[in-house]
Amino acid sequence: MSKPQIYFIIISFIIILGLLSYHYLINIYEVTYSINPGNLFADYKSTVTIETIPLNALGLRAPFRHSRTNFQIIQGSQLVNVIREDFLRGICVIRAKGQTGKVVVSVKSVNSLLPSEIIIFIYPDYAVKGTSKNFNSLCERCVFFAPAGR
Repeated sequence: MSKPQIYFIIISFIIILGLLSYHYLINIYEVTYSINPGNLFADYKSTVTIETIPLNALGLRAPFRHSRTNFQIIQGSQLVNVIREDFLRGICVIRAKGQTGKVVVSVKSVNSLLPSEIIIFIYPDYAVKGTSKNFNSLCERCVFFAPAGR
């Protein structure tokens, strides 16, 4: 083989490798949502972070990419405050106001076909409110299992 043929093969291989890596690693094929933690407590300090995670063809987070996302509170808007909403990075941080209930957030990403609904429950925080009597009555209804044979 001559030098020009070797250079042509190497350059062609690099171009094909670049195209394949773009289409399988960097291109966004699907979007998933991360909710951390999964619920809120009615204590004015509890927060939930909803994050949009763009996935590539291998099912991993697409490097160097973010998915623009719109967040809309459908139900329970009086129960929470939106602390941070980043449209470009797809991040929304919600804080509880101090009331219990259910919050439904509609999430629509540019890379998804249909909007998704995320349901977040706000549970009472008995330690903050100081109503240990209610907490004890709640625990009396719980069933605790012990290992067999002890």
